[in-house]
Order: sequence, then C-alpha cells, then structure tokens
Amino acid sequence: CEYDKTLFLSFLLTPLLTGMVVAYITRHAVVTWYQDIHKPWFTPPDYAFGPAWTTLYLLMGYASYLVFTKSSERGEFPVLAVGLYALQFAMNQMWSLLFFFFKRWDLALANISLMILAILGCIFAFKQVDERAAYLMVPYLLFVCVAMSLNIGFIRLNPEFMKNQGMKKSVSEISHRIDVNGDKIGTKEKNKDKVEKKSN
Repeated sequence: CEYDKTLFLSFLLTPLLTGMVVAYITRHAVVTWYQDIHKPWFTPPDYAFGPAWTTLYLLMGYASYLVFTKSSERGEFPVLAVGLYALQFAMNQMWSLLFFFFKRWDLALANISLMILAILGCIFAFKQVDERAAYLMVPYLLFVCVAMSLNIGFIRLNPEFMKNQGMKKSVSEISHRIDVNGDKIGTKEKNKDKVEKKSN
C-alpha cells in the first residue's frame, strides 16, 4: 500500500538526506585545509567516503524501519531503541561539524568516543526487537571505530594544527577578557569622577 511505501522511504532516506545536508555545510573544509594536513596511512581516499556513508546510512535507515514495523506489529513503542538511535545519529552529525566546520578535533574525539557507546547500546536495543536490525548496524559501528582511529591519528600527526586552533581560542578569550575588564575599569573611573565632583 501507498502508506507502507512512504513509511519505508521515510525511514530509509532520512539518515541519508540529513547526512547530505551536513556534508554540504562542511564541504569547504574537505577541499581546503583537509587536503594539506598529515593523514594516517590507513586513511581511505576521498572518493571512498561518499559511497561508504551512503551505504551505511541506507543500512541504518532500513534497520530503524525493521524495528519500527516489528514493534508496531506487537503494539509496542521501542522507547529505548528509538532514543539511542536518535542519540547516536545526532552525535554522528555533530562529529562532522566539530571536526570539519569548527576544527575542534579534541571535542570531535570525545564526541565519537561517546557515540560508539551509543551505537553499541542502539545495537543491543535493536536486537531485543529485531535481530536483523542489530546486524545491519554492525558495519556502521566498525566504520565509526575506524573514524575514531583516524581522529586520533590526525591529532597525533598534526600538533601544529592543534596548537594553532588552541591559540586562536586563547587569543579570542584573552581579547574578550580585556574588553570586559576595560569596560569595568572605565565604569569605575567614571563613578570615581562623579563622586569627586559631588564632594567638590
């Protein structure tokens, strides 16, 4: 029926389309500074990421569809499975933004480490509903583990890049503090002048 087809396509394509939007946001980084940094020897070629993530997102979407339909047949709503699925997917997109858009590889590493735990929890929750859905998430888990290893490698091989990012943040924070302290000092001096004028 038409409803079933629409439901199937919604689950199947939502992860893929969301990933495409985030990829569009981070596209500039991929063709600029990412090309110049030192990469671990096992870094896949750039052309491999598109097909790989497309496949993984479709598998993920189909897995979520299986969980939803199996739960509907039982008259249940898999709160834990849905919650962990949404959490790990949100963290997936956040990793791309942290790594490519904000260039905060340290925060990206923390994010992806927690994301792996969320994926493991999601796989376990999926297995309680439909074992096929759990197995469909395994390639995704393995690929994310590789991504975490790459994240660690980028940090270790590019200390100057990390240092520059930290310096930019430090300079920004120092400038902000100077502005704030300057405003406070200026306000104190104005108040002091007013008090002196009143005394005279």
